[in-house]
Amino acid sequence: MVIQTRARSGEAKAARRAEILEQARVLLSTTRYPSLTLADIAARVGLTKPALFAYFGSKEELFLELYESLLAGWLDALEKHLRLGGVHTPQSLATLVTAMSAEHPDLLRLIPLLAGLLEHNIGAERALQHKRWLAARLETVTPLLEQALPGLPVGGGLRLLTYTQALIAGLQPMSEPAEAVRVALADSGLETMHVDLLSALQDSLSALYIGLSRI
Repeated sequence: MVIQTRARSGEAKAARRAEILEQARVLLSTTRYPSLTLADIAARVGLTKPALFAYFGSKEELFLELYESLLAGWLDALEKHLRLGGVHTPQSLATLVTAMSAEHPDLLRLIPLLAGLLEHNIGAERALQHKRWLAARLETVTPLLEQALPGLPVGGGLRLLTYTQALIAGLQPMSEPAEAVRVALADSGLETMHVDLLSALQDSLSALYIGLSRI
């Protein structure tokens, strides 16, 4: 393995951070978060673990930035669609959000980690930065949701996205059970208890959006 020196220029540092985030994303696609270490990520970019701390102060800080990057892409796609105009039913909006989520599997893996893990072991300054970033992003997309879904009240767009994330946070881990659980379900004839993420998300979001649009 070639050990790289620390990037010096601002441009080089930004490129190195992007490389670290990309390798973290790749590792997360094959390794569960608790088993994924900073040493693993550092090795993939040719850094020592101590050198990695020059870019990210903790594992949680690294994956929080990755979450922000992936969520930004998801919100960009949603906003682009909503700006095309047109009116949705709760069911058609649920179909859209489900389809968009299917196109962002890495984000789906991170969403369940946000409140319970990623927002822990970061300082108050980083937490405030994250919340301000999120508020700014939602400020543009939530009014578009309220226009697209008749019956959704002012302020309902924020609740819609918040509850959507909460549903994903609950359903995604259920769709990827531990190996022992998968074996148990397969050997006992209880395969129907396995949760298929996309179909469960479609059903859940349809019910949620119907309820929110009637408040």
